[in-house]
Amino acid sequence: MRSMALVELYQQVILDHNRTPRNRRELPAATHRARGLDALCGDDLIVELTVEDGRIEDAGWHGEACAVTTASASMLTEWLRGRSVDGLANDAARFRALLEDPEHPDDGEFNEINCLRAVSKFPSRVRNALLPWETALDAVSPRR
Repeated sequence: MRSMALVELYQQVILDHNRTPRNRRELPAATHRARGLDALCGDDLIVELTVEDGRIEDAGWHGEACAVTTASASMLTEWLRGRSVDGLANDAARFRALLEDPEHPDDGEFNEINCLRAVSKFPSRVRNALLPWETALDAVSPRR
């Protein structure tokens, strides 16, 4: 069971990213982009990525989003820089595991992204935390 101090810290990190979201901007030179929608809560965001030689060089997002989606998009776009496009699907699966299994340990590679696991106590909000990740995956997925 997580201590109350850790839960409070997690909540503070999420609130900080909601108040002052990182990378909330358009990327005119983006090589990849996708739109993510959640009609239930009104989230409508675009994730834009600049990819060179299979690596994400820059990441941004813009649109309307609730606090959880905003925090997730902010943390994700900070974390994505320098990451391999080929590894993104595995990274997203690891993130989903954090949200769906309260007993799953923090992922050392995710740093403050682990704070989003606080939403696992609210199953209806998990989809909000996942939306930026799913949108980033859509952006780099080959079009069918």
